[in-house]
Amino acid sequence: MHDYMSVLALLHAYAADQRSRALLGKQAEIANKTTERTLRNRAKIICERLLDLPAPERTQFVERAVRHL
Repeated sequence: MHDYMSVLALLHAYAADQRSRALLGKQAEIANKTTERTLRNRAKIICERLLDLPAPERTQFVERAVRHL
């Protein structure tokens, strides 16, 4: 089951990985895409969309949505 906090934790982990791998020219862009406010808003949207999906599709949706920062 994916709740808001678990989705937010996944987003934080992926964002940290993206920031650590960012090239010098892309660091500012990645930093803007991974602010706390942005991650919280994205987690909220993902959780709202999960309500409309059948259970078997939820995990795959969350994984795709997290990777699509």
